[in-house]
Amino acid sequence: MLRTILFSILLLTSLTGKSQNFFDWQYHDRYFSVFAGTGWTGYVGDLTNGKPFTSGLSHFNIGAEARLYSRIAARVQYTVYKLEGSDKNAADSSYNRQRNLSFHSVNHEWQAQMVYYLFKYNKKYYKRRPYEPYVAIGVGQTFFNPKADLYDTQADKIKTYPLRDYRTETDSYGKAAWIIPVDLGVKLAINEFMNLGVDAGYRFAFTGYLDDVHGDYADPNGDGTGYPDGTISSSLSNRKFESDVYIINQEAFDELIPGAQRGNGKFDSYFMLNFNLEIYLPKDVFRSKKGRGRKGKILGKPGAYD
Repeated sequence: MLRTILFSILLLTSLTGKSQNFFDWQYHDRYFSVFAGTGWTGYVGDLTNGKPFTSGLSHFNIGAEARLYSRIAARVQYTVYKLEGSDKNAADSSYNRQRNLSFHSVNHEWQAQMVYYLFKYNKKYYKRRPYEPYVAIGVGQTFFNPKADLYDTQADKIKTYPLRDYRTETDSYGKAAWIIPVDLGVKLAINEFMNLGVDAGYRFAFTGYLDDVHGDYADPNGDGTGYPDGTISSSLSNRKFESDVYIINQEAFDELIPGAQRGNGKFDSYFMLNFNLEIYLPKDVFRSKKGRGRKGKILGKPGAYD
């Protein structure tokens, strides 16, 4: 993970370095900024059941951005976020309610994006517009670990289990998936050095297992017997026998057996509504202490002035 974050930072620096006269113009305006934010997270998958949002503030992010051209910027971001979903939110006596699956998770992601601003850069950061709307798209990875709670009769308490470890479906899955993050937002100038950012982002994930539900019920022997009764794997894979849902939909109850369909087979996705505080870095942040007292000669206009 550390390698991934370092790679993203190097990528941002590389992209910035390719813009016009970078090592000269970076000293004449504040093109670099850092930001941090929080907000609400939701997910779209098999266990959404009309309630996509995770309870309370459910993510935290940090990142950095570099203005490359008049309307183009590059940014990298790291986010920790929570997801949750449950068939208990499904309609009474429905197929999903009888299925009775649930999950919750604390995940993290990294992403690198290109940002397009609808208005041209106003030549000086302190002369920027009061608001700057933008769209962004990029690539990244999410690292996920869905878990579920299960009552342990012997210990007489509820325990939390990592679902991946118990192979609840026929197919196994990894710990990471690629994502395509798309964002729409606006930056509002607070003062000379700070912005308040408001954005909505959608993550297209190349996995159907953010919620541990995607394919068929586990059937390790291939004969419809599933896991032995009473095992943790059996209890987590098929939860139709629990007392609060026992035979509330006879047709669904009969269909929910080892080897049968458990999920819809589609990829999952998630989204974020985010507020962040952005601060412009000093214009000489990358210059050595010895060189900060000297004025650099402008060899040409930076791309952000075009």
